[in-house]
Amino acid sequence: MKIELNKKLDKEVYLSFFEAVVGGADFGKKIRDDHPHITKENYIEYIDNFYLENKSKLGEILNDTKLCFDEIKDPLFSELQKYLGRDFSKENYTCYPSIFNCNPRYLENKSFQVYYKRSHDMRKEVIAHELTHFAFYDFCHELGIKDDKALWEFSEIFNVIFLNLPTMREAIGAEELLFYPDLKSKLEEIKKIWTKEQNTEKFIKVSLKYLQSLY
Repeated sequence: MKIELNKKLDKEVYLSFFEAVVGGADFGKKIRDDHPHITKENYIEYIDNFYLENKSKLGEILNDTKLCFDEIKDPLFSELQKYLGRDFSKENYTCYPSIFNCNPRYLENKSFQVYYKRSHDMRKEVIAHELTHFAFYDFCHELGIKDDKALWEFSEIFNVIFLNLPTMREAIGAEELLFYPDLKSKLEEIKKIWTKEQNTEKFIKVSLKYLQSLY
């Protein structure tokens, strides 16, 4: 996995998220809380200056994030192979430490951001979270499952269940929490399905059918 800074992407992320609210999560507020002086008018200069003034700190975070990946990669890819049936460690992934607490992922090229102020363990959590998403979507697409609202919701719920497996909880050093408040009641119902369905493919299909029945 490549881990590198990407100032240009941070500029794009700011424009995409400075007013965004998704699933009950207010990304715009997260940006404003951390960067109260950034605006749509000055964001290019602001980000350029931030990267320049914090060059040393961002470099330290970059190097530490490489250690984060080293600490979780073996248990993560082992568990993914166990549940999803193939080795995902050979894929090309890219992680970009970011000055914004948005942590978007890009399925089309298997890249994602991780907020630079997160603790070491919580950067491990984001890395594990996003790599699990990439593997999960690959698995579902191979089954012929199309992208829709239900698949997105289920991908977030699947991560909470998968990353709280004992092996993953120990490797990450933190509990995986549900990021989107609007999905809490759905998580509880899908946990019940998980206890009944040991076959991953069947678990996914039954869970998606449940979610789709709610729309």
